[in-house]
Amino acid sequence: MSKQTTLVTLTYGNRYDYLHTLISRSLQSPLIGQVLVVSNASTAPLGKLTEQWPEQVRVIRLDRNTGSANGYAVGIQAALESGAQFLWLMDDDNAPTVHAVATLHERLQRLAQVHGLDKTAVLGFRPTHQADIAAGVPQRYAVQRRSSFLGFHVAHLPYKLWRRLPWGRPQVNGSLPALVQLPFATYGGLLAHHSLYRKIGLPLEALKLYADDNEYTWRITATGGRLFLVPDALLDDLEHSWNIKARSGNVYENYLLGDSDLRAYYGARNQAWFDKHIWAESPLVYQFNRWLFLRLLRVFARRSKATARLKLLEQAIADGESGQLGLHRSYPL
Repeated sequence: MSKQTTLVTLTYGNRYDYLHTLISRSLQSPLIGQVLVVSNASTAPLGKLTEQWPEQVRVIRLDRNTGSANGYAVGIQAALESGAQFLWLMDDDNAPTVHAVATLHERLQRLAQVHGLDKTAVLGFRPTHQADIAAGVPQRYAVQRRSSFLGFHVAHLPYKLWRRLPWGRPQVNGSLPALVQLPFATYGGLLAHHSLYRKIGLPLEALKLYADDNEYTWRITATGGRLFLVPDALLDDLEHSWNIKARSGNVYENYLLGDSDLRAYYGARNQAWFDKHIWAESPLVYQFNRWLFLRLLRVFARRSKATARLKLLEQAIADGESGQLGLHRSYPL
């Protein structure tokens, strides 16, 4: 298996320091043979990477920022065409800790003996993204429930209130679980055999960015496969994402108080599309969760004096539910 894994990552802007850390740490593992960097019109001096690792790093340059869905599609396709046996997807601001790559491969091989290589994927552990798992929240509450709306489900509301009380706070009793089965996940940290990637195809370009990874990885489980989070395979987030829970007190503030209309629009639009057209198991439950979420969102918007952002979010949700995807002219990438 040595040197048969290709790391696929995507970058934009000038994020050279993050990217260099990711690559240098990853190449310390004998399991990583090649690194494919897709540049979404990055201004970083990416040539330095190919100079430092001429036999291992390849940069694919796009002349404009096409978003994460197309960027990862380009990288995945290039990795498959180059004969990669295993593909490991990572965001440019992720970096593996010392044993993460080996741990992911070990778990993947063990699980594939049960489920099959073309039906098994594993995911590295990012505590800021899997914050509920890291905090010891029971798995039935930590994983997004079917027919939820933008992450909200009324069945989780009693627990959300309970955990805010001193005696209801979640605690990690001993170690984290060895594996957590997920219905979908992020790009960052995803490892699987090339046969799985060939089966699920390429990310949906129309989603552009945000929630495109949910839709893409959902295909793994929707086609009978298994996707497992591996808490022992620890990844460092070199930069915290805009929508992590640690940045605000709740999901409503994440959407209302974030500093980017672009992120708010595409994040809400694409998640609303995913929730209605893919994740909703019961239309009635979905509609109730939607109604209650929007009522609460409007309450927080009034408190925060965020009426302009509220209007943007309501339009984004309407666009997503009606299937109006693609690039919005008011929010160019």
